Amino acid sequence: MDVEELLRGIKPLEGQVTAIRTVQETRPREDYADAYVTEVNVKCASKVIKVLDSRFPRDSSQPLSHLRRFAKHNQIPEHLRPLLLREGISPAQTIFVLISPPLPDIDSLQDALSPFAPPNPASEENNNNPSLTFHTIRIPLQPPLTPVQADAWSKSMWPVVYNPAAPRAMIAPPPHILARARDSIQPKAGRYLALAQRVADEAERSGLGRRVGAVVVDPDLEAEATPDNNDNDNGIHWSDAVVAVAGDGRYSRAATGTEETSNPPNQVATTYSPDHEGGPELHALMRAVDLIASKRREDRPGSSATNRPCLTEVERYFLSKSDVDTTAAASTQPTEPNSEFESKESTPIPPPEKYQKTTETSAQPIHTHTETLASASTSTSRIRPRSQGGYLCTDLDVYLTHEPCICCSMGLLLSRFRAVVFPRSGRMVSGGLASEPVVGPVPVEEGQGEDEDKNEDVAEKKDKDDDGSVEREYYGLHWRKELNWRALGFEFVEEQGSGEGSAELGVAFHA
Repeated sequence: MDVEELLRGIKPLEGQVTAIRTVQETRPREDYADAYVTEVNVKCASKVIKVLDSRFPRDSSQPLSHLRRFAKHNQIPEHLRPLLLREGISPAQTIFVLISPPLPDIDSLQDALSPFAPPNPASEENNNNPSLTFHTIRIPLQPPLTPVQADAWSKSMWPVVYNPAAPRAMIAPPPHILARARDSIQPKAGRYLALAQRVADEAERSGLGRRVGAVVVDPDLEAEATPDNNDNDNGIHWSDAVVAVAGDGRYSRAATGTEETSNPPNQVATTYSPDHEGGPELHALMRAVDLIASKRREDRPGSSATNRPCLTEVERYFLSKSDVDTTAAASTQPTEPNSEFESKESTPIPPPEKYQKTTETSAQPIHTHTETLASASTSTSRIRPRSQGGYLCTDLDVYLTHEPCICCSMGLLLSRFRAVVFPRSGRMVSGGLASEPVVGPVPVEEGQGEDEDKNEDVAEKKDKDDDGSVEREYYGLHWRKELNWRALGFEFVEEQGSGEGSAELGVAFHA
């Protein structure tokens, strides 16, 4: 098989890259709890805060910085004014303080805050033992996601502050980082996804796996690559940043002499049987991670390239692009009194560059000393070795033909990829990243009334329910805050009519 001929024949997919919405965006949590409100002397506001913080510490695991601790008379929600505002009290003399959960008992609060009670005009003679009245209200425990939500809560519960920067990192990737990554991915995403489809075709044709493929790209190599003037003439320089490709191999452990695997494509793939699916380590994404790890392990003294887990010629081709001419590299290295192996063993491998401390005036990347060696050798490794800061799949992008399953999504997280891209048509019922169904535009013909529109909406919803494309659960692991997620998730939306049918409607399997 001529891999370079295959690369020349690849036509990029046409479409746009769009960010995957997170579960925090599509299913925002709205938790509420009870809180106390009481009226105190406005001149004692700072003292009230000191007493509350010292005697009744707030729960650090539940930050409530979005709630105003004090509210003036004109900031109180309309429905609370008859309850809180008293006649004869000047708005300039008092202010309302919020006591948030965990709530202490009323007697303790009365004892702590009674010195700051406002004067009672109805009984000025009995002001020696002033008392406070505590009212129970409902407050939102989560910060507002939009200014509209903040305004609604301020009018219905308690004054809320909207900070667009505070909750964003926990809800979704920061917009500037997301936009920068999308701009760098968009130009060649169609080519890489087309290559992933060809890798998937090869996996299916070999009978070793399902039609699923993965392509891993180093964006640093992509930025450094010389623009290919021959791309319009079916050049292959667009693939210079590809560090590894992998097809699905879930049937590769089966006995190769059986009838099922001797006549590819494998007939087992037409249905789903857990007994034949293998483990997630044989899925395309995890195999791509394994290929990169196997190349990194070859840096160890005494290791060889004979045990690479390649299954197809395409996989061998791209992994061979990371083979360095060791004799040329050795001739450029400075002479040391100790051997190369001894120096490697005695010198600990430093952490990756992105985790090293830097100052504002200077930065010392860990692979600076190897740049001259790399340029002097006849060929350099696309997979950065550990001696040059290579660590797992840090800062690499992966392009998939299908949405990864739960296990592969967790492997994606732990491998520290920078970004993951898959076509929207490759969404899977068992996929782990998406958090919402695809809602497409509904054409409306002229002359239809409102009643007809409603009937069409009901019929359309019924049709979608019947084909199973909407009514299902979504795991939504992408950027789920409980997982400390950092990989940026994107879907490739192909132009209308140019893509394949949705994978959700085919055989359900774990990709």
